[in-house]
Amino acid sequence: METIQVIMIIVWSVAIAVAILVEYQTCQIVAVALVPPGIIAVILAAFNVHWGIQIPTFFVVGAACIFASRPLFKKYLQKAGGESFTVKNKNVGQKFRLAEDVVDGKSSIVIADVTWTAKVSLSESNQTLAKGDMVEIIDFEGNKAIVKLA
Repeated sequence: METIQVIMIIVWSVAIAVAILVEYQTCQIVAVALVPPGIIAVILAAFNVHWGIQIPTFFVVGAACIFASRPLFKKYLQKAGGESFTVKNKNVGQKFRLAEDVVDGKSSIVIADVTWTAKVSLSESNQTLAKGDMVEIIDFEGNKAIVKLA
């Protein structure tokens, strides 16, 4: 394998990993659409296709995936009544127990067998919260639940 071929395989593999990590952190169903073009770019790099073709291919296929997948995902995330079916709409106002002690204003809660980061609201940050305390979800920021003492 040529050096540039190995470098491009590494670059595209890192791009795939970054897209997955960004999607994990934001849950906006956009970054995940960059995984298929990343895989195509890795394949092109493995077959030693010139990087001048790999880069435009990544961006063209990525744009196509974003424009094609976003409406599909939004369609499947809608309830029959048109209300968005999200964890936020379903759980704001609900009460949960902290799964661990609050450290630096953060803890975790379990919603439907999924552990979420719980960020203590600024108005509650001066109170001491510990594992097992009941908190109420007041909002979501990305994939973090903003909570206050219940």
